Amino acid sequence: MAKVEPFAFILIAIVAFSKMSAYRTSTIEDIGHEMQIEISGASQNQCPHVQENSCDQYFRWLIKNDIQNCCVFLNKVSKQCQCSVIQQTHDKHQPKAGGTAKKRLHDAAQSLPKDCKLSLKDCQIAGPKD
Repeated sequence: MAKVEPFAFILIAIVAFSKMSAYRTSTIEDIGHEMQIEISGASQNQCPHVQENSCDQYFRWLIKNDIQNCCVFLNKVSKQCQCSVIQQTHDKHQPKAGGTAKKRLHDAAQSLPKDCKLSLKDCQIAGPKD
C-alpha cells in the first residue's frame, strides 16, 4: 500500500501540470504592436482568435495604402491560419459597413491572398451578412 501513495502523488502531479500547461500565450509582433493570443491546448490545431491587427486599418477604410501593413502582418501568421484571420477581421468590420460597402469589404477580403502574394492562393470568405 505504501508503494501506491507515491504513484498516486506522481499521477496527480502529472494531471495538474498538464492542466496548467493546457494554455499558453503566443505573441505575434504586428508593426510596432504586440498582440498576445491565448491558445487552448485542446484546440492547438485551430487558429487563435485575433483581436486587433494591422489589417483593421485596411478593412476600416479600404485604402490601398494601408494594405502593405496588413500584408506584412498576414505573412507573419501561419499559413493554415491566414484565411481565418482574414475572415475574423472581415467579420469584425462587416457590421459597420452599409450598403455597397459590405460588398466592397467582402471583395477586398477575398482578394487579400492574391494582393498580399500569400503562399495560399484563395480564401473562401463568407459573404456579407444582413
